[in-house]
Amino acid sequence: MINTTVNSVPTPSIDRIFRAVDSYSGISLFSSQTDDDREYTGINPLIILTEKEIRRGAAIVEISDPLGELDNLVSELAYLPDEVSVLGYISYDFKDRLEEKGLYSKREQGIYPDLYFAVYEHYIISSRSEKTAQIYTLSCPFPYDSVTTDSLDLSRLNLKTCGTSTYTSTSLDKKAYSDGVRKTVDHIKQGDIYQANITRAIRGETTYTPVETAMKLYHSNRIAYGVFASIPGGHVVSTSPELFFRTEKRKITSSPIKGTIARGLTEEEDTRNREELLHSEKNIAELAMIVDLLRNDLSLVSIPGTVDVPRFPLLMTLDNVYHLYAHVTGELLPGTGAGAILKKTFPGGSITGCPKIRSCQIIDELESTPRGIYTGSFGKISFNGDSTFNIMIRSLFQQGNSIIFNAGGGITLLSDPEEEYEETIHKGTNIWKAINMEN
Repeated sequence: MINTTVNSVPTPSIDRIFRAVDSYSGISLFSSQTDDDREYTGINPLIILTEKEIRRGAAIVEISDPLGELDNLVSELAYLPDEVSVLGYISYDFKDRLEEKGLYSKREQGIYPDLYFAVYEHYIISSRSEKTAQIYTLSCPFPYDSVTTDSLDLSRLNLKTCGTSTYTSTSLDKKAYSDGVRKTVDHIKQGDIYQANITRAIRGETTYTPVETAMKLYHSNRIAYGVFASIPGGHVVSTSPELFFRTEKRKITSSPIKGTIARGLTEEEDTRNREELLHSEKNIAELAMIVDLLRNDLSLVSIPGTVDVPRFPLLMTLDNVYHLYAHVTGELLPGTGAGAILKKTFPGGSITGCPKIRSCQIIDELESTPRGIYTGSFGKISFNGDSTFNIMIRSLFQQGNSIIFNAGGGITLLSDPEEEYEETIHKGTNIWKAINMEN
């Protein structure tokens, strides 16, 4: 039996939370500059679930069904408070384990595990708009290296006011990416797919520490489903605006994003760009196809007849871009946990294409490197079964001084290769500017 104690403390500054994450192998899920500014942070893992094993302190048990074990773990610990959660992620490349062998090209293992979830010794539940936060501390019957709550109370960091981040390479240059777009359009013309999401990796070197990188990206935009994590392989920072799915009281909601246009430099230009996106035949058709795919995916885990699209399309306003998106909802089948949902619906259709399996095969063919966690999903599962998982776009991965982030877009019959390449530049610019900007 795991015992829980709760203490109220003054709300820690976000840099102190990030420092604790960095120091004690934690995960923080946060939002920034949005109406919902809750933060869920786990510090010092007690139980770790990966694609091959589950660790409880020093004890290791090999497993063959990690998503099934994930649901078992949530059920086993259902007596814990709802405020604490299993935190972790599933990488895009885990898709290979969800279909029959040989369906996808064999890809090399990325720098991070393909699946990682953890139960933590300490949870910091906080909000930027509240003066106090709660620290939930778990005490386990098995041996583990404890971290005192005093050591979580770290002094404010002396963050660098400036540093350097330098471009080194990309997985697909302009010609290679444009050729990939043309090949994707050819596949569409041949009837293989309706669309596919093609991305490229951008690599660089930085003098910023992971905490400094996270702080800069934290302030760079309105972030609904942000992540800062210190996990085996390095650090992860995500400024994702996209919800893969949320479950609450047996209702599931997915919110795919498709369609992007830059904010205008003047009020008139901003209005013109917004209206252009809302009336864009290409982007609305692209969103409609992905909504249809997700309606099908959610029907696999929902009570028949309950899947719905309340409004279409919706407009998302960020600091640098507008997005089109929609909500797809359903009523979950009894006994369906987050692991079972991931088995049936992962990866998210908005970052694969339609139909999903064939699109993923084309992505394997055209993208020269594995995606890893990029376009996977980070999330939390409360012990009452409620869960929230993002889509890992607008995300940066840091190993020491090396950084990598990806940019891409949905390719349709109407896609222009040069315009699609320029869109990857635009999408990557916000991350690049953020990690080069001065405070």
